[in-house]
Amino acid sequence: MATTTNYSWSTPDDTDLVKDGAAAIRTLGSSVDTTTKALNPSTTLGDIEYRSATADTNTRLGIGTTGQVLTVAAGVPSWAAASSGAMTLIQRSSFSNVANTGTTFDGVFSSTYGSYYLVFESMYAASGADDLHLQWRYAGPTTQAATYFGNDIAVESGTTTITNNAQSNTSQSVLTRYIGPSSDPGKGQFFIYGASGTSSQPAIYGNYHEGGRGATTTPSVINLDIRTYTGFILKSSSSNITGTVSLYGLVKA
Repeated sequence: MATTTNYSWSTPDDTDLVKDGAAAIRTLGSSVDTTTKALNPSTTLGDIEYRSATADTNTRLGIGTTGQVLTVAAGVPSWAAASSGAMTLIQRSSFSNVANTGTTFDGVFSSTYGSYYLVFESMYAASGADDLHLQWRYAGPTTQAATYFGNDIAVESGTTTITNNAQSNTSQSVLTRYIGPSSDPGKGQFFIYGASGTSSQPAIYGNYHEGGRGATTTPSVINLDIRTYTGFILKSSSSNITGTVSLYGLVKA
């Protein structure tokens, strides 16, 4: 009896007198069906197949859960939690000429992340000399507008001038005293700590390059009101703002 080269399916020899063609076709078809199923064991949406230790047979890997990454364990593919230190983009917002009531990042804090990385890729105000304010949010759209403590220290480039502005029980945190004009937008990066959990006291620390005047602001602000915080709002002290801001979550260790 002749067989195929790769999977050894039975076929008639050239000299065979095929008396029952239907039976011969069924035999070949069954072999093809069995081999195809072995190569494609998927049963569910999102399945992945990989080569098993058995010749001509694949193994089904079911889809992982939200937040897991594909890795290798014991020499085969598997799903696992993201390793410590992984950074995930949560929200990237580009906004133009937004009123000084601000732009919001709502529903961005969760137990998945231990801290957050906030990046101002570009930021300017209609009046470049405006303050850049941040307020924490809780219970959806509710704004926490009290008990901000800390300071922002501005250092002017090329001089020894240092300005320290204390923040004691204020209504919002000040990230910079000079957002920057459209001709030279400001840029900055900040870390947010303690913003996840049922008894949170969020704090923000980082630095901001004040576009248009060559100065750097280093704010450090904490809110002492214990709540379950969900997000924050960015706004100008008096004029409209334009910019691109990204928030990343840092996976817990």
